[in-house]
Amino acid sequence: DCERDLDKAIPALNAAIAALNSLSKQDLVEVKAMKTPPAGVILVSKALCYMFNVKPAKVKAPDGRTKIDDFWEPAKKSLFGDSNLLKRLVDYDKDNIAPEIMTQVEPFASNPDFEPDIVKKGSVAACSICKWVRAMIVYDKVAKDVEPKKKSLAEAEASMAKAMKTLGDKKAELQVVLDKVKTLQDNLEAAKQKQRDLQDQVDDCTKKLSRAEKLLGGLGGEKSRWISSSEQLGIAYTNLTGDVLVSSGIIAYLGVFTAAFRNEACTHWVGLLKEQGIPASAEFSLQEVVGEPIKIRQWTIDKLPNDMVSIDNAIILTNSNRWPLMIDPQIQGNKWVKNTHGDQLKILRLSQSDYARMLEAAIQYGNPVLIENIQEQLDPMLQPLLQKAVFKAGSLQMIRLGDSTIEYSNDFQLYLTTKLPNPHYPPEICVTVTLLNFVTTFDGLADQLLAVVVAKEQPEMEKKRADLVLESAASQAQLKEIETKILSLLSSSSGNILDDEELINTLGNAKVASQRIEERVAVQEKTQAEISETRKFYMPVAFRSSAQFFVVADLASIEPTYQYSLEWFVGIYLAAIDHAEKGRGEARLKNLNNEFTFRLYNNVCRSLFEKDKLLFSLLLTVKMLGHDSELNHAQMMLFFQAGGGGGILSRPKPQVVWMSDAMWSRILEAEKLGGMFEGLATKFEQDLPGWQKVFDSDIPTEEKWPGGLHEKMGPLERGLIILAIRPDGTVRIMQEMIRAKLGDRFLSPPPFSLESCYADSKPEVPLLFVLTMGADPMSELMNLAVTKDAKDGVRTVSLGQGQGPKATAAINEGFGTGAWIVLQNCHLATSYMPTLEGIVENFEANMDTISPQFRLWLTAMPDPNLPVSVLQNGIKMTVEPPKGLKANLIRAYLAYDPQWFESSTKPHTFKKMLFGLSFFHALILERRKFGPLGWNIRYEFSDPDRHISSAQLKMFLEEYTTVQWSALNYMAAECNYGGRVTDAQDRKTIVKIMGDFYTPEILDPSYKFSTSGIYYCPPDTNIDGYLEYIESLPLNESPEVFWLHNNADLTALINESMSILRTAVSLLPRGGGGEGKSPEETYSEVAAGIQEQLPSAPFDIEAVTRKYPTDYNESMNTVLPQELLRFNKLFKVVADSCRELQKAVKGLAVMTPDLEEVGNAFLDNKVPQLWRKAPSYPSLKPLGGYVADFLSRLQFMTEWIDEGPPVVFWISGFFFTQAFLTGVKQNMARKFKVPIDKVIWNYHMQSAKSLPSVHTSMWQNDFQAPEKGCYVYGLFIQGARWDEEAGGINESFPKVLFEEVPVIWMEAVAAWEDGTPANHYLCPVYKESARKGVLSTTGHSSNHVIDMMIPVLEKHVIKGDPHKYWTRRGVALLTQLDD
Repeated sequence: DCERDLDKAIPALNAAIAALNSLSKQDLVEVKAMKTPPAGVILVSKALCYMFNVKPAKVKAPDGRTKIDDFWEPAKKSLFGDSNLLKRLVDYDKDNIAPEIMTQVEPFASNPDFEPDIVKKGSVAACSICKWVRAMIVYDKVAKDVEPKKKSLAEAEASMAKAMKTLGDKKAELQVVLDKVKTLQDNLEAAKQKQRDLQDQVDDCTKKLSRAEKLLGGLGGEKSRWISSSEQLGIAYTNLTGDVLVSSGIIAYLGVFTAAFRNEACTHWVGLLKEQGIPASAEFSLQEVVGEPIKIRQWTIDKLPNDMVSIDNAIILTNSNRWPLMIDPQIQGNKWVKNTHGDQLKILRLSQSDYARMLEAAIQYGNPVLIENIQEQLDPMLQPLLQKAVFKAGSLQMIRLGDSTIEYSNDFQLYLTTKLPNPHYPPEICVTVTLLNFVTTFDGLADQLLAVVVAKEQPEMEKKRADLVLESAASQAQLKEIETKILSLLSSSSGNILDDEELINTLGNAKVASQRIEERVAVQEKTQAEISETRKFYMPVAFRSSAQFFVVADLASIEPTYQYSLEWFVGIYLAAIDHAEKGRGEARLKNLNNEFTFRLYNNVCRSLFEKDKLLFSLLLTVKMLGHDSELNHAQMMLFFQAGGGGGILSRPKPQVVWMSDAMWSRILEAEKLGGMFEGLATKFEQDLPGWQKVFDSDIPTEEKWPGGLHEKMGPLERGLIILAIRPDGTVRIMQEMIRAKLGDRFLSPPPFSLESCYADSKPEVPLLFVLTMGADPMSELMNLAVTKDAKDGVRTVSLGQGQGPKATAAINEGFGTGAWIVLQNCHLATSYMPTLEGIVENFEANMDTISPQFRLWLTAMPDPNLPVSVLQNGIKMTVEPPKGLKANLIRAYLAYDPQWFESSTKPHTFKKMLFGLSFFHALILERRKFGPLGWNIRYEFSDPDRHISSAQLKMFLEEYTTVQWSALNYMAAECNYGGRVTDAQDRKTIVKIMGDFYTPEILDPSYKFSTSGIYYCPPDTNIDGYLEYIESLPLNESPEVFWLHNNADLTALINESMSILRTAVSLLPRGGGGEGKSPEETYSEVAAGIQEQLPSAPFDIEAVTRKYPTDYNESMNTVLPQELLRFNKLFKVVADSCRELQKAVKGLAVMTPDLEEVGNAFLDNKVPQLWRKAPSYPSLKPLGGYVADFLSRLQFMTEWIDEGPPVVFWISGFFFTQAFLTGVKQNMARKFKVPIDKVIWNYHMQSAKSLPSVHTSMWQNDFQAPEKGCYVYGLFIQGARWDEEAGGINESFPKVLFEEVPVIWMEAVAAWEDGTPANHYLCPVYKESARKGVLSTTGHSSNHVIDMMIPVLEKHVIKGDPHKYWTRRGVALLTQLDD
């Protein structure tokens, strides 16, 4: 309270003191000097006098009657005049002011005139004193109230001091006691802590004992496994460097290669590492080094094929730094990626209009992307993405795509897939992606098919297997997780291991989990044994079916439309399981195999052209023979190489007329196979009459063979013999092989049935008609539509420029209406095909909106641009014109409108000539099967050719009173049909043939179309009558109706056989040459053998030109160097390729694509394309025959250089035969001064007896160099023979297809000296038997050499035309044969 009261007074006092301190003596002097002070100053003076007890003076009052107190004068003297007044004021004893003074002063406090502010108006000094007085009044008042309190306070403090002293004494006493108590408490706490420590030690020891028991129990059972793992890890650690190096090589380079090449490369790499002392696993496995079993198991659950190649592909994909591009024709990798990522995966195509926008979004949000159906070129926009050209912009990762710069998420993943089975990507793509070969493998497919058949036959067992896989995967994953955690805890554990409770508990859990897993494994093993037993039973079916898939897959290299998906294949497999005849045990397996193989054959056959159906049966047969270990691969390779041979004979040929060099060469090749062929050549020579009997037989396969060989040999071995002596019987022996292995039904392709194809179809499966020229399926399709009540719903769109949107609109409309949409000529709209493919692939996704009646029909010629998915999954049907004269005539007469047929005003002439036209049309179509004997070029004559000709025939007959034979012949032979004919000889042929039908004689009822009399124009009747006559014709026509020799049938059979063999050998896997040799070793040996035979150096052109300088009178001096230049160019290519191929095999040179092609050609016994492009001279010989022929030509030129121009020239030995013939003409023209354009040839056949002497030597023989022209030999006649006795060409001997003609004197004469007989045949000369050629830059044909005028016998002159008979026969001269 005292303090609070004082706090009120002290500030006022301090303010007064401060005011006093601000005054100076001068201020007081000023006050004192006032004569008439203001009231305020007087009032202050009065208060000051009271404070210092100064008495006032008595002065008269203003009224003058009384006296009043005057304080101004006393104050002025006593106070203001005192120089120490200020000090006295400051030091005033404020605590002891007399009460009477305060009584006098206190009224001033309430006096309003005594306020400092008022006083200040009169004097500042008086104001300060006023403040002081007022402060003294306040202070005194407070001091009077505080004083009693101070006294009380002093008393209380004294009392308290006394009490505190007493308290201090007591506290000291208490402290002594407390110290004693604390000591006792400390001792007690220490005892308790010791007790607790001991208890903790007891508990810890107990826990450690428990943990130790757990640890011993947990690790006890794992000891052997962990020791084994440790040992394996030790070995792996030792081999780590080498294994990682090999793994890196596989990931970087081998993804695109097959399993065989990968294994070969790995073995080679491991060998190199061993040589360098770098440790590596002897049996390298990418799965062991880089793979994670748990992850691999999950991949297989996600439908990754369970084979080594596919799993290695997945490992490469997940470990490579580059995005994967999967070569995935059967979309197995595609399905795996889709199953792995599920709904997160964004599926795009480069053909989508918005794919770039969707890709950008996926990159930003980190979604995985699958780009399907990649072609051989990529969008350049993808390059930065493939190169991972990511850059930083601030803290963000960015990438530039096209014109956009977008944020890049590290979670983004990209997958590229292509359905192309063998794409060729440019280097700039190969270096930015990881190419992976996901082509179906045998093991992977077999595993899938095994699962399918077990699921169908034993569904509960397959479900057990599937569950077992999942359980096993889960168990392995759990065990792996526990092991990983244990190892992590062990590695991070420090100190006593028993202190790590988490580790001990984990070990305990591991033990429990391990025991549970062991229990599950025991159950799983039991189940697995049951499953394995079941699966093992069905394995033969799966393996056999898997092998057949690869036969089907290989067909795509024959025609682009022969493509089939794995899904389609599995569909047939499932259907076969459902429809196979029931049975038990092995009988069921046999039924499954038979049903599947035949069902596959039927389904594939309807999509094959006729020419390939026998080939497919043969390929199936060979595959099954190989699968059943019944195939001799060396024999098979020789058979498909057409018996090999063709080179220089290693043993002289027996001197019998009927045996050719090619025949003997093939026998010698077969002898090398050993076994049944051991000593074959000797046996052959010992019984030549017996073998001639086989040769002369109509059916050599049914003839008895010397030594009973036909009974001792198998079909393939017999095939090699037949191929040697009667190649026309090869088709029959192929059929025998098929019949022996697969049965008769594989020789009878199912007849085409559009009804059955429709029955197999679904709305989401397109139906594709694969057309050939002249085929039109629309009439059959419309007939089917009528039977299915769908005719009104058929909508046809003929594709072409601008028709794509119409086709899309029609399909979309058809979805809802159930219409049949027919898109014609898909091959003409290649730009629309990607759109069509996308539409078809979305069918399944849109099944809810597609009407069950909807069908999409497509027609197309074979074309590589057709959509792969349509070809693989659609129902394909080949549509070809009918085969045979009879079938073509029936087709023609069924196409004629009866009303139009009967509408002519000259019915007799019209019907006769129309039948002749129809017969002509059928005949020229069927002539094609005889190859060059029929037509040099295979023309696609079509029904529209016949339609326009028949319309013109009717028009000409109606508009003219007489038949315009010449005009009709010209219009048909030269325009309508002849417009397609480009070869000069073929134009002659078609004109001659047309003349047999558009002739007045056709109106004669006795006129026959062939010498047999079977074929003629029937009497006038209606269409049904003509059809009745046509039905009576033979099913298989003989060559005579085509005006060909019976040998033409043999030619057709040989052509068919060779075509099948050529195609088959191109499909076979590249094997070695026997004795365990690799393909590389085999073709390296072939190259070395060829190189040994070649001369050491090319021709020295300079030396030749010095020896034979340019001479005006000897053009051969110019011809020779020109020929040598051409031979040198070819020689260099042949020699260099053989040398470089050997180096490449040894690794000393790069194996370029050209060299690889050369090696493969050597394996197939073919002439490499590299040599043909050298350029080579035309030749159809096999490799051996070509090399021997090439060496003979080089020898011919060498001897010419050494000995001068020969007396008889080997016309076959020239590169550019026309130059040689021109040179001969030039010599004659210059010698006899005749214009060269007036020089012509006369041809004189010499005696055949002189031919052997020429074969011995072209320089020393029965001839002398002629004055005019030259002697030539080396020509072979096909389709006829030279009859020396009769002096003209005559019919061939049976089974003699080619015959060497004698030496010919080609006499160069002036045109006015021409001595050519009137009856001659202008016989074309060709360089090779194919006859067709192209015009070279010189204006000459690459194949046709010249037309020789060969004498014709009178009996072969038809109505004065000596050319017609042999032109129709297709007779020609060849400079070389194909053997």
